[in-house]
Amino acid sequence: MIAFMRWLFALLLIANIAFFAVMQLPQGSTASDSMANHAPYHAEKIRLLPEADLTRAQPVEAQPPEQPAAATQVCLEWGIFSKQELARAQNALKTLQLGENAIAVRSAPEKASKYWVYIPPLKSRTEAQKKLEELKGLGIEDSLVMQDNNKWRHAISLGVFSTQEAADKYLAELRARDVKSARSGPRALDDGQSSMLIKASGTNLEAGLVKLKQDFPGTELKAVPCPP
Repeated sequence: MIAFMRWLFALLLIANIAFFAVMQLPQGSTASDSMANHAPYHAEKIRLLPEADLTRAQPVEAQPPEQPAAATQVCLEWGIFSKQELARAQNALKTLQLGENAIAVRSAPEKASKYWVYIPPLKSRTEAQKKLEELKGLGIEDSLVMQDNNKWRHAISLGVFSTQEAADKYLAELRARDVKSARSGPRALDDGQSSMLIKASGTNLEAGLVKLKQDFPGTELKAVPCPP
């Protein structure tokens, strides 16, 4: 009798477990149907990315935009002047009304030597002006009476060149046009060579300086970076 009761109890326990399992399934479907609704995983299509690909796949940090380089300020350098020429050039610059802080004088690093074609100094400015008119009558417009208080006062400059060869070539052209008194030779500035640095720019300024430069043969006007 006791054995029968044990067997009946075990049977009821199994029945309860089976009933509970059936109640957990979705209504209207079986366990096999529920598993069928899931798409199968294709293990053969799964690929692990190599470490290099993972590195490339990482987002690139945005770089800040490069700042444009500051534009270099341009100044004008006019020279080279002797001590006497410098004073005259400074006085001529006053007509451009640049202001005191716009002009700086600096010494030339070494003696400047150029070559020029000229007519030796005449006795007076009147004679020099008369000779100048004769030259213009021959079609020679590029000439200037020297006004410095030195040994070249009242000489006539006919052109300044960077080499003796170029000066001699122009001298031959002038003599072919009957300018017999012309000479050529070095034009060295010995007494206090210097140039002027003009810290300003503009079309009107450059035009004004080019006009002033005509009264100072042998000088050059060029654009240079402004000093800090």
